[in-house]
Amino acid sequence: MRHSKFAKVGAVAVAAAVAFAFAGCATPPDSGDGALTGDIRILANITPVLTKEYYEDLLAPYLESHPGVTVTIETPSGEDVQATLQQELASGSIPDIVASNLDPVVIPQLTAFPEEEWVNATPLAQENKVDGKIWQVATGAQIQSLVFYNKDAFAAAGITETPTSLEDFTADLRKLKDAGYIPLQTAGEWVTGAQFAMMANPALLADGPQYWADQTAGTASFADSPYATYFDAYAGWVKDGLVQKDALGLKYQDSIDGFTSGKAATYIIGNWIVPSIDDADVPFEVGVFATPTIDGALPKQFSGPAQPYSILKDSKNQALALDIVKYLVSDKDAIAKSLASEGNFRAGVSYDGSPLNAAVAAILDAAPGSVPGTTGPGIPAGFADELNLQVQSQYTGGSPADAAKALDAWWKTNAAN
Repeated sequence: MRHSKFAKVGAVAVAAAVAFAFAGCATPPDSGDGALTGDIRILANITPVLTKEYYEDLLAPYLESHPGVTVTIETPSGEDVQATLQQELASGSIPDIVASNLDPVVIPQLTAFPEEEWVNATPLAQENKVDGKIWQVATGAQIQSLVFYNKDAFAAAGITETPTSLEDFTADLRKLKDAGYIPLQTAGEWVTGAQFAMMANPALLADGPQYWADQTAGTASFADSPYATYFDAYAGWVKDGLVQKDALGLKYQDSIDGFTSGKAATYIIGNWIVPSIDDADVPFEVGVFATPTIDGALPKQFSGPAQPYSILKDSKNQALALDIVKYLVSDKDAIAKSLASEGNFRAGVSYDGSPLNAAVAAILDAAPGSVPGTTGPGIPAGFADELNLQVQSQYTGGSPADAAKALDAWWKTNAAN
């Protein structure tokens, strides 16, 4: 990277600006009483940053002070924690803790967290309640309506200002193509639909998550919403070669490599990519701006819980599982390490992050609010997968209008179940 390595990143002002309901850290659990012993399995979300070794290092201080405790980090079969958990529930081989966002469909299999200060202090805890109870607690929060870009590519294409509107963004993508770059980096797997949601959800949910209830009630439709506009734009990008024709054959890691190599000029992705960019030998200067909107107004930020934890109700060691989760989301050192690993945010905790991380924080500071993701209260399980399928259909001859209608049909069927 062409900048100094570290800048202090604090989240107090950030959280105040966006009202993420962050709170200061609770008192860490008593780690020296020796009363808790046993074996715990954690089914963990594994990424290029959140490796098995990362989780082991994160838990090392706790295990050092609890000599009677052992923790096994379990990686999912394939890449999907949700699917792996469903398989394990069916087989009866159930982990104690899941370190990943989960669809509400599995809530009957989870233990509700107690109404205690440390639980209520975790980011987005209140926003993600279901039936008045907290089923997962997060270490921090992520923002995802971001476009990382190659400043050298923008200069080569004659682009002097970052775009704010969808129309200007499309025009700039064409200039970047003419300059010899892959205009927008994407990939198959989950990436395609996630990028679409990162762009479109701030407009879809401009008036809040009530949209999901309206969709269920039949008083709103994707075909008559900002999703239709973004589907039209995305179909145009595919048609004009502004995204790779073979994108669906690319893995998530391929998309990271495509951007950090300098071949691609822009990359829509969440703030968790910052450490990967900082650690790569990037041959250009990286910038970041908020995802463009239909009218050019500053978007709210698509946000979600970062590094969340849930406890399975069939765990044979509930007290120990709860104590470990409390440590992970309440101990200030554990929180700081967690936040820094992906460039996430939480009020009251600062850490050494790169200037790029600080630039993301500035976008969060300026954002007029936040919107939820494609999983959570009011959203039928599997919606993110269906959205991904419909976005990917644009690469295989599907029409944008049909994609929006298909989402409406899917919602009507699944919201009733």
